[in-house]
Amino acid sequence: MLTLHANIWRYASMAAVAVLCIPCAARCQHIEVKTDKNAYKAGEKVELTITNISKVSVFCVAASSKPEMGLSNLEKKASVGWDALPLRCRQPSCTADYTIPAPEEIKAGSKTAFSWTPSIYENNSYVSPGPGTYRVSILYQVRKETEPSSWNWTTVRSNTFTLE
Repeated sequence: MLTLHANIWRYASMAAVAVLCIPCAARCQHIEVKTDKNAYKAGEKVELTITNISKVSVFCVAASSKPEMGLSNLEKKASVGWDALPLRCRQPSCTADYTIPAPEEIKAGSKTAFSWTPSIYENNSYVSPGPGTYRVSILYQVRKETEPSSWNWTTVRSNTFTLE
């Protein structure tokens, strides 16, 4: 009987730990990415604001001199899940210089914003994405390392928005 009660207590405390950790996943995000509107016309610029909602500095390419290089994906809502659309041509088919600048610091509680005209790379050219529901994803770091290969990137996604 004692063993049964001990096992019940052990499983109950494991369940309690799992329940307590679920809300942390939402709070452990360090930055928020929001658009200035919820709907855009084709070719219209989207104003993206990155807010550091944490108590520590973060480092993000989207805060650099070439913020659009900080966008890792444009994602389109699919019937199930999201489809990642290419923002740039990829090697070896592309010889353009897509040097990504060093991530810049966004201090705790600070914001940075930039304008971006949605386009994707399709059939060897840049085109406006078709109508639909979208979001962008951005990579950031909590700790800046001197060696880029040692960086541990975290992805955050914007609110959803529609393109007409």
